[in-house]
Amino acid sequence: MHSFPELTFGGVLIAPFVVYAGAAVAIFVVLRPILHFVAFDRAFTSPAIAELSLFIMILALLIVLF
Repeated sequence: MHSFPELTFGGVLIAPFVVYAGAAVAIFVVLRPILHFVAFDRAFTSPAIAELSLFIMILALLIVLF
């Protein structure tokens, strides 16, 4: 199993989860206009929950792959 080391900024340790969450947010921000273009929000009764689920899937994929 590959271990991701903590990042250090000014003597403060940053957990790898924070880096993964930031990367997931960046990926989701890029995907959001594409999702609106393909009418992703109209396919669900609760678009906010669907977008949250997609964010969690992206985050989980990043954690598993890296």
